[in-house]
Amino acid sequence: MLILKKNACFIFLFLFNQISFSQENRSYLDKGDFTLGLRTTISIFEHDKVPALGTGGQFRLQIFDFLSTEWFADWITMDLKGAGTRQNAHIGWSVLFYLNKKTRFNPYFIAGHCFDFAQVTPLGTPYIDRSSEKISRWSSAVQAGLGAHYFLTNRFNCTFSAQYMLHLGQHLEYNLSPVGDGYYLETNPSNHEEVGVEGHVLLTFSLNYRLGDLW
Repeated sequence: MLILKKNACFIFLFLFNQISFSQENRSYLDKGDFTLGLRTTISIFEHDKVPALGTGGQFRLQIFDFLSTEWFADWITMDLKGAGTRQNAHIGWSVLFYLNKKTRFNPYFIAGHCFDFAQVTPLGTPYIDRSSEKISRWSSAVQAGLGAHYFLTNRFNCTFSAQYMLHLGQHLEYNLSPVGDGYYLETNPSNHEEVGVEGHVLLTFSLNYRLGDLW
């Protein structure tokens, strides 16, 4: 019995050393890597010049040594200068092209596509119901930019990317007008279905952990 226990301990230590050795000597990025992450997003729309803050999640699946895919979802909220809110939901994917995968700092090009839901809600009061002035739409978007991973450990990295996202779909027709010490949000529900193009800058910071190597 004692011999079996010693053999079991020896096998465990041997396997542990082998796994540790392979992890220390592998590249920071390898094909087959599956990574899960949480992200924070800042969005700056050309229409409003007001930053929006959002949260979301993502996972990455690396197809080749130099190419990875990223699948993400974001929920972004914008305060329209106290006169209302704009909310955006992004669900999409991107392709990442790496320049150097063997160091802790890994810059990359990124490009992709997403579906977007946007909704603008004017601020109401107990005496004025403005729910009928709410406008919303679905659209499709493409995005491209630059980013970089920095690996704190072999499995754990923080990532920053800057992209420009271009939406093509129904246009949300609304305006912010100065009124006294504040602003008034005016929407046009009857005209928001006009097809148009809208762009914004998307800044994303994420924390990611490699769960495993799928192949």
